[in-house]
Amino acid sequence: MTPTRIIPLTLALAVLLAACGGPSTVTPPASVLTVGLSADAESLDPFFVNQAAGWSVAAALFDHLIERDFDGQLVPGLAESWRMVDETTLEFRLRPGVRFHDGEPCDARAVQFSVARMLREDLNAPNRSKFTAIESVEVVDERTVRFHLSHPDGGLLDSLSSRLPVLPPDYLASVGDAGFAAAPVGTGPFTFVEWLPDDHLTLAANPDYWEGSYKGRPLVDQVIFRPIPENSTRLAELQTGGIDIMQDLPSDHIAAAEGAGMAVVTDETYQLSYVFLVADDPALPTYDRRVRQALNYAVDVETIIAHLLGGYGRRIASPIGPGYLGYDPSVAPYPYDPAQARALLTEAGYPNGFATTMDISTADRADTAEAVAGQLAAVGVDVTIQEFELGRFNQNWMERTQSPLWRARWGNSPDPQSIGLFASCDGWISRYCNPEVTELLTAAQGTLDQEERAELYRRAARLLHDDPPAIYLWTATQIYGLNPRVSGFRPSPLLAIIVAGVAVD
Repeated sequence: MTPTRIIPLTLALAVLLAACGGPSTVTPPASVLTVGLSADAESLDPFFVNQAAGWSVAAALFDHLIERDFDGQLVPGLAESWRMVDETTLEFRLRPGVRFHDGEPCDARAVQFSVARMLREDLNAPNRSKFTAIESVEVVDERTVRFHLSHPDGGLLDSLSSRLPVLPPDYLASVGDAGFAAAPVGTGPFTFVEWLPDDHLTLAANPDYWEGSYKGRPLVDQVIFRPIPENSTRLAELQTGGIDIMQDLPSDHIAAAEGAGMAVVTDETYQLSYVFLVADDPALPTYDRRVRQALNYAVDVETIIAHLLGGYGRRIASPIGPGYLGYDPSVAPYPYDPAQARALLTEAGYPNGFATTMDISTADRADTAEAVAGQLAAVGVDVTIQEFELGRFNQNWMERTQSPLWRARWGNSPDPQSIGLFASCDGWISRYCNPEVTELLTAAQGTLDQEERAELYRRAARLLHDDPPAIYLWTATQIYGLNPRVSGFRPSPLLAIIVAGVAVD
């Protein structure tokens, strides 16, 4: 018997109308861009996002007053212009006619509300400390808003470009913080559809997205973000068409991706790689500066870059990396010198080394951590590696329950103002305290003179080299795998995958 072929009703009607000369009712299939992320967004409330997967989602849903473009330059966002009225007054002129996804106007009141929400102590937003210089926000008129500062804040513009998107006050008032995180509303190029944590997040194109964004217009009907933590699984999904863009393609997988006909895009970022060290607990060996110096001498960073990273990455000597404001190339990385490492360990009272643990996240490469651990073992430091899902890894850091060593990446901006979070005595997640460093970082934060800030950071870099809070590794290179049907993709130095402006054939 010949099997019956079932024609969908809409298609059958379309064929009939076409045969009769009538108009076709066929709806073109929706264009869908699927992005494979190395982790899930930790929240859909952008005030609680602090890693690249979450930033990718936030960039699709929300906008900032000012933005950093694909070249890392500050450019207009929701504010078409801004100016310093004086050292403690910053004025923004908003774009006309911009509305949130629910139709609410994005006006000066929304900016005032967003700043007030960020500063709420009960909200406890992770980046709240970046905005505490804002004493009040004045609504001058519907499109003009002024920030009155308690003191000059040299890092405020950088923070406004990445950590404080403008949110809808009326919608938040109606649904509350939890409701907003469950169904976010922004001004971005895409709107929220659904989120099934650890499975997928679906967004739809915002047809009314405002003109002039550096991100570009939405060019697909839907974007689906899929968290796929395992690198080989993410690559297999790219090769078989399950995803169109792969975040964090390991360098040793490039040949496999290209062999399968995929495109590979690389971009050195402002993100730096470290093995951070607990330096504030006198009971631990890493409390001693000589031990922390020894661990830097013990790691052959150049060999790891060459053999595990495919040459992608440059050695760093401090948290003020290449391209950063205040970068000083004369501050040289630690040379690989195991003999000097053993001598310093002996001087510090550990002639036979010691045993310790290192935390890593599932979103990072285990092989580089294993290489570091192997080289530390050669000087007597026995390291046990513990792996955590990224959310748990970050939570341990925030709760100060991490191991004495933890492998992590940090940064996404050429302004080094955020390093105070881990490199100053009063940093939010700092396990390190050098009063001289803290004084310099505080001074750099307290002036608007960029040359003065650069000199202060240069001085801090020298101190942080000699009294290291970490084993300094390399500059991070973001590597993306792309299905050849993808066009228009550009890497962002801020690490977010910008899905506006991207099309699929």
